[in-house]
Amino acid sequence: MSYAPASALEELSRRKAMFASVRDRGRALFDSGTPGVQVATAICSATEDVVLAFANELLEDMPKDQRERVKRGGAIVAVGGTGRGELAPYSDVDLLCLHERSGFRDFEAFVSPFAQNCWDAGMTLGNALRDIPECIALGKQDPQVATSLVEARFLWGNERLFQRLESAFYRKVVACRKRKFIESCLEARSQGWSDNQPLAQELEPDIKNSAGGLRDLHLLRWIGFARYQVRDIDGLRMIDKLSREDSGELKEALEFLTRLRIDLHFHAKAEQDRLTRDEQLRITKERGFVDTAEQRDVEQFMQQYFHHSSQIAEIVRRFAALERPRSYLSMAQDLITGHHCEGNLYVGTEQIDVAKRHLPKVCQSLDTMISLFRTSALYEKPLSPRVMETIKSCTGDVPRDLDAVSAKKFMEIFHCTRSLGPVVRSMFRTGLLDVVIPNVTHIRNLLQFNQYHYFTVDEHTLRAIETITGFERDDGPIGTAYNSIRNKEVLHLAVLLHDIGKGFKEDHCIVGEGIAHEVGARLHLPQHQTDELALLVRKHLVMADVAFKRDLSDPKTIIDFSHEIGSPETLKKLYCLTVADITAVGPGTWTNWKAGLLTELYDKSLVILSGKRYGFLEQERIREIKEKVAAILYPDRPVAEVFLSVDKALQGCSANYLTTTSPAQIAADLRVVEGLDTVEIAVSATWWDDTGTTEYRVITRNPDAANGCFHKLCGVLAAKRLEILSADINTTTDGVIIDSYQVLDPDFAGEPPETRFEEVEAALKSVLAGDMTVKTLLQRGKKFGGNRFPKLVSGLPDRVGVDNESSETRTIVDIFAHDRPGLLYTLARTLFELDLSVDMAKIATHFDQVADVFYVQEQSGEKVQGEERIRQVKETLLQALKDFEDDYRQQFERK
Repeated sequence: MSYAPASALEELSRRKAMFASVRDRGRALFDSGTPGVQVATAICSATEDVVLAFANELLEDMPKDQRERVKRGGAIVAVGGTGRGELAPYSDVDLLCLHERSGFRDFEAFVSPFAQNCWDAGMTLGNALRDIPECIALGKQDPQVATSLVEARFLWGNERLFQRLESAFYRKVVACRKRKFIESCLEARSQGWSDNQPLAQELEPDIKNSAGGLRDLHLLRWIGFARYQVRDIDGLRMIDKLSREDSGELKEALEFLTRLRIDLHFHAKAEQDRLTRDEQLRITKERGFVDTAEQRDVEQFMQQYFHHSSQIAEIVRRFAALERPRSYLSMAQDLITGHHCEGNLYVGTEQIDVAKRHLPKVCQSLDTMISLFRTSALYEKPLSPRVMETIKSCTGDVPRDLDAVSAKKFMEIFHCTRSLGPVVRSMFRTGLLDVVIPNVTHIRNLLQFNQYHYFTVDEHTLRAIETITGFERDDGPIGTAYNSIRNKEVLHLAVLLHDIGKGFKEDHCIVGEGIAHEVGARLHLPQHQTDELALLVRKHLVMADVAFKRDLSDPKTIIDFSHEIGSPETLKKLYCLTVADITAVGPGTWTNWKAGLLTELYDKSLVILSGKRYGFLEQERIREIKEKVAAILYPDRPVAEVFLSVDKALQGCSANYLTTTSPAQIAADLRVVEGLDTVEIAVSATWWDDTGTTEYRVITRNPDAANGCFHKLCGVLAAKRLEILSADINTTTDGVIIDSYQVLDPDFAGEPPETRFEEVEAALKSVLAGDMTVKTLLQRGKKFGGNRFPKLVSGLPDRVGVDNESSETRTIVDIFAHDRPGLLYTLARTLFELDLSVDMAKIATHFDQVADVFYVQEQSGEKVQGEERIRQVKETLLQALKDFEDDYRQQFERK
């Protein structure tokens, strides 16, 4: 084995130490409270010193004649972030090694060991070796190359060569193709904040690349350079392209994000720009935020973050819109097809504009500004950037009084459909919405720190409006309901206000109801519309709760819900509001399962409230299902001939089972039931590739297996480390058990092998048959899933509710708790120990929260009665949850 000479190792160590000292000095500055921008500048300056030292040392080792050729033949140029003069501790060091064509060989021989020395020192080097023609050609083709060259700054070598690049780049890449250059920059940066893709307030944002991140400030520099050869915020302020207020906001935001990014890098000891939930919690504690009655500490910190990010996104979006050159074709089309309206407005092909001299007049009052947005909504065209800019500058000084005429114009905007989403978002951006409805200001950048919500409250609200107006083009039940609503303005206003009560100590539905009454009075709405508006806001969660947590085959559930809503029109509005609210929560939150349940509740309630329906009456639907089952079981015989036998076989099945299970599955279940005696237990496993889950289906006539069947099955699945995502529990009137469990198997990345299915199936049969106990399985498995609890996100307390009113025959137990491996087993076993029989269960998991609903009866077949007994059930379940949370492994081993 050969070893490098000691001098080479020492040289390597010296280089590493030189660059390590850069980060050490940066850390010392950061810890002393030095502003983030100053720390980033100091890190960049010190990094450049190391780069220059490496270049000069390497040059010194060359023969004298070669030294001169190298220095004449090339230059080291800082580009990108390094060119801006601001580096985070673990950012890439972006360098362009620029060479003359004539001196390429000597300079190339220099660049290779120079780059190697930088890498050896611990730098992450982003370097390229190019001549001027290559830079120009690539700059025209690739926006990333072009924008990095916008920041180009000379470091070492032939400065005249750099100056030639600087001049050629501006002339050939920017000045002569200014509109194309700006468009390419906008296209590369548009996702997340453009008009076509509204601003997304990501709850785990990327400090650099998310909407409102540092990259948006870079976009400002690129456009400023293209238009005025001015890149920095102060420079744009000096030439009156940024207002004093906007430049102040941007500089404050730049400091906030820069210091935050440096913090993330130092803590990770690597390039880390994602502000994860764990990091949010850490930084919140370090910065001294304290919980209040209204907000958690982390929610206060993130509201501060979103204030800065939204300011960046909004100011840069407006700047880009104002500075974006229009094409000659677009301007020509405006001249040909555009027309004047309402005196001072000009409706073009793409936007509504106002001559500069008329801007003060059309923005002189709240009424005139509302009129502008009403025109925008009616023509379905946005206001021009300069009109938007003028409105924004005027909203702070305009009188807040709202007369009946102005209020009527505002409500006319909310009567629109296709244009409503963009117009409301524009009113929000300019601040006019806050003037009309002052309560809106409270939800700006308001965060709910949990895994269920993807967006801040304001962004969720805007998306809900954009979602609900899209129902106009839906050809399903939701589209039918939405399009049948004549006066949509109250519905649209309810969407705007549905979460307006969040961020207070009290229940946001109750607070929102009070605000809705205030808004109705301010907008001069008739009392009946104000009352309906307040009801929709107060009840906006009720329909989902009933649909997802109650037995929709129970007539009392439908009657009670219908009585609570009161009228078919309000029902339609609540149905649309509910769907829009769930959909706007984030990607994947609206599913076919939810759609089916909500539509079923809507259909059944509409029959009660109006006598109309979208689907069949339940008995007709069940008969149709039975006919389909008969056709599947006896394909060669007429349905009428075999219907009675199928009807008899299904007579003991609940309406819930029949209406929520596909006819093909019911037919398959019947085949299994017919083949069973009173001892056999049938278990099958089905892999669903589209969801990455396995369904275990258990069917038996065994009366011994029925005793505690639910908790035993949950225990087996928990012992096998399976995460139960949903459970469908059904027991027929003649004692046949048909249970289905959808589970996730974390032991396997994809489809588990057949041996795994067989292992679980065998365990389920063995426990139900009495050959093995759940306790034995648990002790064999030693643990449930991982070695430690996952971190809690929502921070919500456990809650147990007992409802004796919604069902005529069963008591409904609602349980809300943090999801843990084995939790469902604990709940099912506790209900069993309370001598309660689980007749039906609805299991739902939302990230780290479960919302489990159990329909139970006493062993006598009666509901749970008496205050003492109800209190015993609640307290026992709550204690079980507490014990489980404290030490779930020991709890399972004790059982």
